[in-house]
Amino acid sequence: MKKEHILIPKPSSKFQKVKCKECDEENIVYSHASTSVTCKSCGNVIAEPSGAVATLHGEISGSAE
Repeated sequence: MKKEHILIPKPSSKFQKVKCKECDEENIVYSHASTSVTCKSCGNVIAEPSGAVATLHGEISGSAE
């Protein structure tokens, strides 16, 4: 059996850069976070767990890859 045709699945989760609404500080957040994530500088909640994908309370400015 040739292994050239076997596909390797890619993960659906990733690390994202999220900009805080209050202080415009960028924080790196996991897309499937299981705990609430707060901003490093002001302490506001940036991400809350919601089962599978976390609810982000800020602007996504890209991925951290």
